[in-house]
Amino acid sequence: MFFLASYWLFAASAILIPIAIHLWNKRQGKTVKMGSLRWLEASASNRWSSIKLHDVGLLLLRCLILLLLAVALAQPVITRPPQTPESQKAVYVGQELLHTSATRQQLQPTIDSLLQRGYRLHTYTPDFAAISQEQWQQLSTTADSAIQHSANYWDLLAALGERHQQPQDSIWLFTSDQQRHFAGTRPDGIPENIRWIPVASEATATWLQAAVQTSPDSLLLFIGNGTRDGITYNRYYTPAAAQSITVNNQQLQLQRQADTLQAIFPDKSISKVEVQTEPLQIAILADEAQQPEVRYLQAAISAISSYTELPIHITSAQDTAVEWVFWLRSDEVPPLLQEQVAEQGLKLWVQPDTEFSAIKASMATAGEEVAVHQLSSITGNNAQQAIWSTQSGEALLTVQSVGKGHLYRFRSGFSPDRSSLGQSAQLPELLLPLLFPQQEAAMYDVRALDEQQLMPAQKVAVFAPEAPEGQRISLLPWLVLAAFVLFLIERVIAGRRAIV
Repeated sequence: MFFLASYWLFAASAILIPIAIHLWNKRQGKTVKMGSLRWLEASASNRWSSIKLHDVGLLLLRCLILLLLAVALAQPVITRPPQTPESQKAVYVGQELLHTSATRQQLQPTIDSLLQRGYRLHTYTPDFAAISQEQWQQLSTTADSAIQHSANYWDLLAALGERHQQPQDSIWLFTSDQQRHFAGTRPDGIPENIRWIPVASEATATWLQAAVQTSPDSLLLFIGNGTRDGITYNRYYTPAAAQSITVNNQQLQLQRQADTLQAIFPDKSISKVEVQTEPLQIAILADEAQQPEVRYLQAAISAISSYTELPIHITSAQDTAVEWVFWLRSDEVPPLLQEQVAEQGLKLWVQPDTEFSAIKASMATAGEEVAVHQLSSITGNNAQQAIWSTQSGEALLTVQSVGKGHLYRFRSGFSPDRSSLGQSAQLPELLLPLLFPQQEAAMYDVRALDEQQLMPAQKVAVFAPEAPEGQRISLLPWLVLAAFVLFLIERVIAGRRAIV
């Protein structure tokens, strides 16, 4: 306890006042003369009588009231120490690991050991949902299930750091190393109280990417194969009326309804695509500064046309009948094109020729390394999804749904001064899934990031937040109340004494 105005304690000396009054007002007994004593003269000598205190209890009560008032004026307060947050121990696991039996069995001994040491289990999702012991045991016996991944694990890392700001917190984080869980720019650092362990995924995927009607009686199918190292496409010819096809020693069931072809794989997964029966119409609109870009782009599209055996018509005129427009100009996209994207389902590729900056990076692709020399400063938003990225996670090509269509933004270029992409044999393979899109392509992407690309480069020190001040509780109201109660008691006692 301490006093905010301690100088008022000197007021406690006021207790001398009731003591002085008490002694001064010493009450004398009434003398009644009896018999012959009435005629005796009073003694001329005055003797001092000894000083004696009377009504000591009443005197002490009055002194106590004054003392309480003096202490109240000094504003006494007591401080309640702040509550220190307890350290937290938690394990966070990506849902793709929880719902895949192979990785779940791989992690189970480690997670069980941590749970026995007092750790709590959570999903690595935006809500960080808790998983009870019973739920964890139930997951251990369930089969694989498909999970729709919408969270960006790099973005979640900042939220996880905000959730655990105590240096004494101990956090274990287990996630897959698949690229589809990471988008945008990799964080510079990771809090040192978080131990992030990427789990290598050996998952593979097979799907129907596209189907082309090469003749009235023949179909050309493009089957995608995804591994942790990359994505490849294989061609398969089949009669138009065929109901099955053998792919990699697997029997695929085929079902066609009008222009839609459905492939059912042995694991019961289903891929649907629109059968391409008409030539693909593409417009490349470029200004003089980007004419070198046009040559590389036309060569890649011609290679795709030769590979798919589907005629692709390329024009340099703005035509409302086209399905794709490559806008390689420095001026703004005309409102007419923007309307076609939203209302007619046009796919628009925007590649401006402004504000480029030098960069030394390479694309995150399988096979040969593709260098990136220049990067534009196109700003993105949360609605854009990265399709092509550098090894460090910097987005090169993003896509955004706009009405019925899609808007693609390319931040580099094809010419040698911007990247080696135009001279790479991978460019047609990278453009193929864009020109012949698979609506569910994201769920088939099982490519992996190297740990050096996935993990933030440095550890960030975690400092305990500034401790809040202790709670101050004022005793002034209670002291005044106590003095008032004692005053009432004093008045009652003094009144009774006066009657007596």
